Amino acid sequence: MSERLDRIEKNMEELFRGIRELREFQKETSQQIRELREFQMQTEKEIRELKESQKETDRMIKESQEQTEKEIRELRESQKETERFLKEVMKGIRELRVQLGDLGLVQGEIGEELFYRNLKSMFKKRGMVFNRVRRNLRKRRDDREYDIVATNGTQVLVVEVKNKLRKRHIDQFLEERLPEFKEKFPQYKDKELLGAVGGLVVKDDVARYAERKGLFVLTQTDDGGATILNKERFKPKVFG
Repeated sequence: MSERLDRIEKNMEELFRGIRELREFQKETSQQIRELREFQMQTEKEIRELKESQKETDRMIKESQEQTEKEIRELRESQKETERFLKEVMKGIRELRVQLGDLGLVQGEIGEELFYRNLKSMFKKRGMVFNRVRRNLRKRRDDREYDIVATNGTQVLVVEVKNKLRKRHIDQFLEERLPEFKEKFPQYKDKELLGAVGGLVVKDDVARYAERKGLFVLTQTDDGGATILNKERFKPKVFG
């Protein structure tokens, strides 16, 4: 009987111990469940915040894209306007070039007319008499033209006229135009070939340069006439 009671008591102790362990396990499980729920709630909160952030990002991207597209449209319009403006500018430049070209031709013609009409009297004062003066002498089917050509019994004078005379005009006249004159016009081969350059504007250094080369230098006077700039003792060079 005593042994049976001992077993029952032992079994009861084991049962109570099991109940206590079960309660402890239940407490731990409950704590884990609470922690899991808190983690789930935090995760859901972060997901909501992430979704809100994504919406804001999408909105900003959309606004940025719309702004970029707007700026591209404005840039294209600005480019079109710039192209229209450049076309107008280029048109104006072309028209100005034509006008300046026409002005240069007019001034060149004024210089030719001035020296052509005054050539005989200018050179007569220097003791040289020319009985014939011609303008714009050219050979048929030849683009090269000689502005003024004056002749007498023994001499032929070839005059190159520019609006503003420069040293390069003098060099070109001496190196290219004057040497070809008798070849193009053999009727003057027995005459002494003299050269002259004229300009409505002739700087002193350019005049002296031409004089050293053996050329007469013609220009306009303050009162609209024409004169020879060479020194009185100047002796022209005979070029052929």
